[in-house]
Amino acid sequence: MQIDARKIDDFKTERKDLLPPLPTIFRLVPLLFYLSIVFFAVVGSVGVWHSRVAQERRVSLLGETAALQAEIEQTKAARVSLDDRTLEAMDLENWVLGSMPLQPLVVEIIRSVGTNSSIANLSLERDPETPSQLKLALTLRTDSDAQLDATLAAIRKLNYIDLSPTQSMVQGNLEYRATLLRDDRKEEAPTPEERREEILQP
Repeated sequence: MQIDARKIDDFKTERKDLLPPLPTIFRLVPLLFYLSIVFFAVVGSVGVWHSRVAQERRVSLLGETAALQAEIEQTKAARVSLDDRTLEAMDLENWVLGSMPLQPLVVEIIRSVGTNSSIANLSLERDPETPSQLKLALTLRTDSDAQLDATLAAIRKLNYIDLSPTQSMVQGNLEYRATLLRDDRKEEAPTPEERREEILQP
């Protein structure tokens, strides 16, 4: 059985609200809530983007650092090689400077060898404790002692004195050993012009 809606009475009694309505300013609370969600979303996105950029920058800097480190290692290796070459050059320079006083002696020995003779071995050694003395070891391929006399004459021409000489024949070669001492007291005879200047000086 249906009841006619027009016949239903509202038995609800009129009553006042239990609490007063909220102030109008509170209507901003939902708006602020949604704005804060949007703000955090934007800030989070920016933070993630900055984090990715920083990570890429870090990877790039690490690569540059590794490249610079490799370049530094190469530069150090090149410097070590250059230092080694410099030391070798200095040793060669010292050897050349040290051998310069011996060059005239070697040249005279070579020039004293005749056409029928040759030098098989020539050695000059200088003792650091006695630099004024030279140890001569000479091996000649020659048939006579005249070649050795010519060579000794060339050595003596440079004011060298041969001490404790030894001479022997080994396998058809003439071996000569001696200690050479330079006699600086022997000076070349002055030329006539030098003697004349000495006489004319008051």
